[in-house]
Amino acid sequence: MDRYLLTQLLLNKPNSYSDALLQHPRFENDNFKPAAVLVPLVKRPSGLHLILTQRAPHLRHHPSQISFPGGKVEPSDLSLIHTAIRETNEEIGIQPSQIKPLVKLNTIPTISGYKVTPIVAIIDENYTTAIDYGEVSGTFEAPLTHLLNPINTTKHKVFNKKHTYELIFIPFEKKLIWGITAEIIHSMNYIST
Repeated sequence: MDRYLLTQLLLNKPNSYSDALLQHPRFENDNFKPAAVLVPLVKRPSGLHLILTQRAPHLRHHPSQISFPGGKVEPSDLSLIHTAIRETNEEIGIQPSQIKPLVKLNTIPTISGYKVTPIVAIIDENYTTAIDYGEVSGTFEAPLTHLLNPINTTKHKVFNKKHTYELIFIPFEKKLIWGITAEIIHSMNYIST
């Protein structure tokens, strides 16, 4: 299944993630800041695992949320892939030589004014971390089979003025993955079936 999933990721990029969000008037203009996140997969004896981070609790935006490593594009970045790799190295210390990009997924607009491009990559199984505690409180791995299992996914509708948004929640151990991170993970279900 893991080999099949990787093949599907390379051959079938998802079409869209946030249709309801795109209909919001805020997204009619294109004043978004570009950003990229790494969707880091690591091969383990039990199968593929995702490496996730927990944001630092003192951050102004999204404190303590589970996320992928990444951030906004800097003028010196050569590409969105470069942004995702640079940010991963800065936040959690994985060396660029241990990151093998596979595919760039569709860009997702966020309510905070960013257009986030997920970059799926394979990480060397012997990677080590060096956490920047100014941004991240820690990292953990979660089995992809757990994260993609529909039994472990809950959807809730949220009403905001004239618009309805469907939020995805994926519990794992004592953590709750939601927001754009859960949306990216959930989108991988459509390309793994």
